[in-house]
Amino acid sequence: MKKKLYISSVILPAIMVLFTLTGCEKFLTRDAENQTTEDEWWTSKTMLETVLKQCYLPVPGGTIVYSAMDYGQSGSDAYTNNVVEMEGLTDNGVTCANYIDNTPFTSSTVSSSSSTVARQWKSNWHTIRRCCRYLANCHKVQFTPDKTPHEGIQTVTRWEAEVRALRAYYHMRSYMLWGEIPIVDHVIGVEEQNLKKQPKDVIIDWIAKEFETASKNLPLVPQTQTERWRWTKGACYAYLSYLYLYDGNWEMAKKWAEEVINLKIYDIYTSTSNKAQSYSEQFLYKAFDNNSPEIIWTKDKGAGQATFRLSPNGTINGGTGVAPTASLLDEYELKDGRTLDELTQEEREYYHINPTPADRDPRLGMTIFFPTESFLGYTPKGVFTNGTDGIGKRNSTKTGYWTKKFVNENDYKSSNASGTLPFAHMRYAVVLLNYVEAAIELKELDDPNIYTYLNKIRNRAGMPDVDTKKYNTQEKLRELVRRERRVELAFEGHRLYDIRRWKIGEEVMNGPVYGAKYPDKEELYFVEERRFNPQKDYVWPIPAAEILANEELKQNPGY
Repeated sequence: MKKKLYISSVILPAIMVLFTLTGCEKFLTRDAENQTTEDEWWTSKTMLETVLKQCYLPVPGGTIVYSAMDYGQSGSDAYTNNVVEMEGLTDNGVTCANYIDNTPFTSSTVSSSSSTVARQWKSNWHTIRRCCRYLANCHKVQFTPDKTPHEGIQTVTRWEAEVRALRAYYHMRSYMLWGEIPIVDHVIGVEEQNLKKQPKDVIIDWIAKEFETASKNLPLVPQTQTERWRWTKGACYAYLSYLYLYDGNWEMAKKWAEEVINLKIYDIYTSTSNKAQSYSEQFLYKAFDNNSPEIIWTKDKGAGQATFRLSPNGTINGGTGVAPTASLLDEYELKDGRTLDELTQEEREYYHINPTPADRDPRLGMTIFFPTESFLGYTPKGVFTNGTDGIGKRNSTKTGYWTKKFVNENDYKSSNASGTLPFAHMRYAVVLLNYVEAAIELKELDDPNIYTYLNKIRNRAGMPDVDTKKYNTQEKLRELVRRERRVELAFEGHRLYDIRRWKIGEEVMNGPVYGAKYPDKEELYFVEERRFNPQKDYVWPIPAAEILANEELKQNPGY
């Protein structure tokens, strides 16, 4: 007998067992206990909200969030469901965590038996199925209408739109990881289990329509400041822009970025107490507590373990989940706006070997923790001498650098491995960069917003305006916006998808990876050799069990 697919569903009563969860959702199995029927279940507004929250659970964390997993999964399944450490799959970082091995991905040896691939696949499709069941049954609920609904939208109507947006999001994420996928837009019965992949254009169109439909019944702003993890109209618009950007549909990417901008409710965050630290603060409690206008959509408590997971081992027993590479450091401009490529060979070699933060784009020092600096009162110990923070040791860096973004004093002082810091999956800077890139690719080089939006982002970080004499062609502006995306969005989970859509994997994911400079010689630490096969590595393999279970589901090329 063939094994059931995760993207398929079976009819009651088996589906009730599949819904077994911890906490409140285990009530979905009560039909076996007191003969509660499916129709009886979907008449409770309280239980409806329970399923809604379970649909949100597998939204990835920034770092590990043990609640960011699907039902039936163990704590170890949360290890792969975070976007900061996925930067180890890119030229930005090297995975250091002892609980996940990303070497198969960076050595072009990953196979369809990968547990990382299987966990991500399972989580996405289980949750898509749950979203379908919600949308198929939510109208059965009897409820008293809100007397004063938020922005005129009834709560249950908004919940339905949230689930529709979530279903679109999980499809979108699956598409960006695996390429062509099936579309699951209704409750699937046994007779429909053998689903086929859909063509790219069909997938894009379906996801876009779902986001658009959902946006019509979503508010401009969440009902409360603490609910920025809920879908809003602006979040749908932002992800529509992101979807079309990934697809290379520049006209639509720009259109939806404009829709976000025209809402006039978002802006680049600026600190009210220390303007020079605005970029750094954007990722810390202070910005979230002050209701930062840059935040569009978050994972609640999604960076709660960031300080614990990213800090040096000698601090609060930090785990150093991912370590920055020398390649990323080289991308940061000098303070005057010059790149390393514009320098003389002697100057370029100096800054390559000695990337001193004081001379560079301030975002460098706000993103990366250097082996010789003191941060939050701690200086790394024995990085090159096999000390507490020695390169390559368990829970230590593999490059000599650490990720500083998201690491905060609140959780550091309390040695807190369970903080409450949210993680912003989508922020306004991403939207502005989407707009700029789309305008450049459309060759609308006379659009003043290209420079206005780039300067807005750069100035917030303490960088000068774009030099319009240098950056005034499509080629040079493309170079600039791609560099800005890498620097501005480092360790926020965007680099993997940028590499894929720009098709630069063979350029940036092949060859040696280097880290920090040795203290006693003028050379960088060699970390590892990487390999990238453009014939297969732009998508992941589909789990082998899924291929065996479904004769209609074809494996991705090369696997």
